[in-house]
Amino acid sequence: MHRMLLLAVLLCVACGDKTDPSPTNPPDAGTQGPATLIVHSDWWDHTLGLGNVERITVLLGDGSRFRAPLGRDGIARFRDAAITGPQDITVVMVGDGKVQVSTTLGVEGSEVWVRAGLGSLMGGFQGSRQATLTGRVTNLSGRRAQVQVVGNGFAGVTNTALDGTFSIDVWSETAGQVSLLVIDNPQAVSAVGMLRDIAVGEGRTVSGLVIPLDHPLDQRLPVEVTNLQPYQSLTDVSAHFMLGSEYLFTSNAVSGTPTEIMAMARTPPFDTVEARLRVTAGSSERTASGRVLASTWMAHEGVTSLALPAPMTLTSPTPGTEAAPGTVPRSGLTLRWSADPSAHTVTVRLSPMQGGPELSWDVTASASASGFTPFILPAEVSPLRELAAGRYFVRWSSRFLGTGLGYPELFKESPTLYGTNAWDTNAYGEVILQD
Repeated sequence: MHRMLLLAVLLCVACGDKTDPSPTNPPDAGTQGPATLIVHSDWWDHTLGLGNVERITVLLGDGSRFRAPLGRDGIARFRDAAITGPQDITVVMVGDGKVQVSTTLGVEGSEVWVRAGLGSLMGGFQGSRQATLTGRVTNLSGRRAQVQVVGNGFAGVTNTALDGTFSIDVWSETAGQVSLLVIDNPQAVSAVGMLRDIAVGEGRTVSGLVIPLDHPLDQRLPVEVTNLQPYQSLTDVSAHFMLGSEYLFTSNAVSGTPTEIMAMARTPPFDTVEARLRVTAGSSERTASGRVLASTWMAHEGVTSLALPAPMTLTSPTPGTEAAPGTVPRSGLTLRWSADPSAHTVTVRLSPMQGGPELSWDVTASASASGFTPFILPAEVSPLRELAAGRYFVRWSSRFLGTGLGYPELFKESPTLYGTNAWDTNAYGEVILQD
């Protein structure tokens, strides 16, 4: 009888444990039913500098109601019918005495991609050897040249021997057609050649290819840059030559006035190659204006004009320089900015400079957003819960993603990295948060 009573008591205790949720569980992110919001993020691949990362948590709003762990698969799932409309998504990474916080405002969609940085979109190259191409480059005059594979999803590069012969492996996940580009000097291109539409696949070997180095860069394309005054001076003018979406090579502007880009004649096989003008002006350490990088497709004839956007300014806090940092009360800190009317996105990043345990915070928003107030993180998410008093390095930037694009482009699975007429501005300074 005593054994039966003891067993009954144990069963009751076990039942009680199952119906009493642990107080350490996060607020209801939902555990039943289909996900109402799926957040993909690559932050697990960008934890260098944080030491041993304990956890990464995704918050909606300030995380007081909805938060979920970011799995090693880079996915956080939320299940609650109350999650509707645009969301402010914050990713919190907790490392060895360091916490990185990244907030993205106004993210729309039931499945979104919030990334640590656009560079991570490139990923590593995967695939197998689809072919080996061998042949000779002519018109070299006893010098070496670089041969590279050109094609969407294809890779391969090599240098010729002094007699012009080459052998190059083509890597890809699938078979297809590629071109071979030859460049006389990758650091200062003065002549190019190309062989188009070479079939590759199944590890085949294609021999006897001949690529004449027959297109010197002897054409001068004039460039006019306007709205330069806020940035004071040009720092670089160049052009990226493209075959469709594939980068071929860069040609730098020749010194002198007017500004001119050297190009090859647009005759076969370069008749469908386009040039994308890239202009850099100013300097990032100028807190009033910063640096700008702008681009546009170059005209085949006549002058290519490019108007630079207005600089982004950080209106709160007011930043200063290393010698004279700005100062602002830590209490009630709100980040505010202004940017060119055509800008799609703005980003502000605060990174502590005082050493010791530290929390850094960056925010990305639509350029039309009015500002952002950093909030106190939930105690269950991070041992460091807010920006501390001290000196901070501040970087602010704005970006136009390209014609026909907009802020929602950032959150697609495969966004356009750099659209037509894209530009970005960048500036930095220092500020002291005071108690």
